[in-house]
Amino acid sequence: MKKYLALALLLILVYLVSLVVTTPLAVVLNYAPLPKGIALNHPSGSIWNGKLISVDTPNLSLNQVNWQLKPSALLLGRIAADVQLGTGQELHGEGQVGLSFSGWYAKDWQLEAPASWVVEQVPMPLPLSIEGDIQLNLAEASQGSPWCEQLAGQLLWLGPLIGTPLGELRLDNANAELSCNEGQPTIQLNHSDPQLELELLASVGQPNWLAEGKIKAGAEMPQTMSGNLKYIGRPDPQGFYRFKQQGRLPR
Repeated sequence: MKKYLALALLLILVYLVSLVVTTPLAVVLNYAPLPKGIALNHPSGSIWNGKLISVDTPNLSLNQVNWQLKPSALLLGRIAADVQLGTGQELHGEGQVGLSFSGWYAKDWQLEAPASWVVEQVPMPLPLSIEGDIQLNLAEASQGSPWCEQLAGQLLWLGPLIGTPLGELRLDNANAELSCNEGQPTIQLNHSDPQLELELLASVGQPNWLAEGKIKAGAEMPQTMSGNLKYIGRPDPQGFYRFKQQGRLPR
């Protein structure tokens, strides 16, 4: 009797799961409460294999978001999905996101966007024009306290060009390393080319951010720009100007 009861419960569970994952996504979203300022536009497919024409948030819009849940993750007590997003001249890429008992995680992400598009999402305090391509190669990231438990990846700026009222800087490709240090996302950049030498270490804590490093004009930096580095402070014996900036994260 117990064997038949267990089998019946298993069949009911399978039926309920099948019912949920095959229900049209548009129907599910009609009953799903969304945070203020979040819009999921033109849904199609199902929870299992779905598509959104766009996702709008107060600070960012993503186009052509597609996903497919991974059945194997359910056997490990996780929810995971392979995700593809974006086309054309905006943010686009693919990777995996998931949720486990420890919190959210992401892995095997490759994202790319024009540098000019990135700057539009994070306005600069100075009148700069930024060109080139930004690439993110994220091996893994997982939730921790206050922000991360793990973070490993690279952030690349290919064909970088910085336009300022004083002139242009056309730099060699830049490559920064991403890591997690005591729960804080950290980015470290060591860059050297004929126009600029720069060392940068930036981290995001709770609720503050910190960026510090040193900068030095290269032999080919325009004089109209290199002459303004003196406003940072006094150079060290190697000719580097040291800087340190910090602030509070926006709420």
